Amino acid sequence: MTCPSCQAAVAIPRLGDLRKLPRDPASDGVTASPTDASAGRSRGSEAGFVVAGLIATAGLLVASYCGIRWALAEVPSTTESHIASIRQELTDRTAAQLVREYEDMEKRGIDLGLPFTYKDAEMRKAKWGQDAAIAGAVGGLGLLTAAALARPARRVARTRKTA
Repeated sequence: MTCPSCQAAVAIPRLGDLRKLPRDPASDGVTASPTDASAGRSRGSEAGFVVAGLIATAGLLVASYCGIRWALAEVPSTTESHIASIRQELTDRTAAQLVREYEDMEKRGIDLGLPFTYKDAEMRKAKWGQDAAIAGAVGGLGLLTAAALARPARRVARTRKTA
């Protein structure tokens, strides 16, 4: 080709020939291509990025499932409403009935073998919420790790561009 400024003949190499040449890191303002950015990242960091992405995906899916289960878990009553119903029940009884109940409690004891049904439902709901929080934290850490492993390639591309 002829140079438009000085009219001198200039040989322009083919693209395939240019790719075979070694890359000069001190090139003047030439932007890095996508292959240069990936060259700055090792196979280990690429594998780490994939693994961290899979962990993030799995963690967030489990967190979503547990969060839905937590939201759908119904607790029929609370401790306060249970106490209020017992208080109401006891005010409706006569003194003689209360004395008999007290005597029965002294004979049999007042130990409860199992928690009340509403307490069991309350504990299950709390467990779903705790599992959702833990899985969400794992998913979030996976996202941060994947982002951190993807970042060095950008730094290499920027340093080559400014060099």
